[in-house]
Amino acid sequence: MNGDGGHGELGLVGERVRLQLIDSRLAQAMLDGAPDADLAWEDGFPMPPVLGLARRIFEASTPPGPFSAYVIVRRSDGLVVGDAGFHGPPNAAGEVEVGYALVPAARGAGLVHDALQLLIDWAWTQPAVAVITARVDQGNEPSERVLARLGFARAGERDGMNRYALERSEP
Repeated sequence: MNGDGGHGELGLVGERVRLQLIDSRLAQAMLDGAPDADLAWEDGFPMPPVLGLARRIFEASTPPGPFSAYVIVRRSDGLVVGDAGFHGPPNAAGEVEVGYALVPAARGAGLVHDALQLLIDWAWTQPAVAVITARVDQGNEPSERVLARLGFARAGERDGMNRYALERSEP
């Protein structure tokens, strides 16, 4: 991660991926269907679910905070291969939810694992975060395996999806 705890102008940086906050400029590029001047996109990006988020970011009167969405940039070639991020800041119980998606060409290479690890590591530096959750479509075994490798445990269902949780471990 970079020197400011991993969150800064360039986003969160790991060995194989970097995460860049989707700001209004990037959101507009996604809505226009034209790669940002600084980022090239893998075939299939942006995916339909992130376009709705891009519209909300572009139309917002305030810039997104760190508990928002990021593009996943594959460092080996600089291409945006998906998105990952938070569904908002922690609630009163300290719960924050993560979500993620990759274009088909980038799946199976461990990039989601790396992106989620960056988000988890950053979230644990935030005192308000007590638990990180994720929801997965039933039958999405690859996504469930990623969460299990990261230490998430099955925690029931929510909105017809399997729910997973990762609780803050005490020092």
